[in-house]
Amino acid sequence: MSSPRLALLAVVVLAALNAYVDLLQVRATHRTAISRPPPLRLYSFIDEDYPPRMPLPSARRTAKLTLEDSVRYSLWSPETYDEWLWTATVGDGNVHYGPNRRLFVVSVTHQLHCMRSIREALEQDTVPHGHQVPHLTHCLNFIRMSTLCAADITLEPADAFARNYTRDRAGGEHVCMDWPAFYEDMKENSLQWNAFRNQQLEAMAA
Repeated sequence: MSSPRLALLAVVVLAALNAYVDLLQVRATHRTAISRPPPLRLYSFIDEDYPPRMPLPSARRTAKLTLEDSVRYSLWSPETYDEWLWTATVGDGNVHYGPNRRLFVVSVTHQLHCMRSIREALEQDTVPHGHQVPHLTHCLNFIRMSTLCAADITLEPADAFARNYTRDRAGGEHVCMDWPAFYEDMKENSLQWNAFRNQQLEAMAA
């Protein structure tokens, strides 16, 4: 085969490879684009027209968590109530979105609320009664289903029941949502809701 033909063949092959790489890039970009949730302004927040998950402007990273048996968050030490209370977010643990600031409950704050309720029930001297019984039943079932939904399959050392918890406190390492950023986003949403509510009250009083 002559040199001109070889050169032409090489150009054709390179052009085909270039087109193939471009196609792969376009497909990857398309997959990334459709995997991103639409911006909030495209939702009406009426009926079922809202995003399935809380948008997190800050919590875009992940965080590593080594499970550790802490001296905090006990069942009935003097500071227990305050320590568990500090697991709550700023505000009431809910978020408000859309033009009319529609109220939504966030699953993780719901789970933490349930954990605080169960701890308080374990601390009290009396057997749970009245409204507390269905509430605790709901909370245990909610945490059960949430645990299954999260399905964290991190492998941990198989010494959970043999470990000396006064000496060996650390367990396996997990990769989690950036929860400090989540708390920041919850705080920001609460501040926005308070500002909106104050504007509404001022408008009503005018």
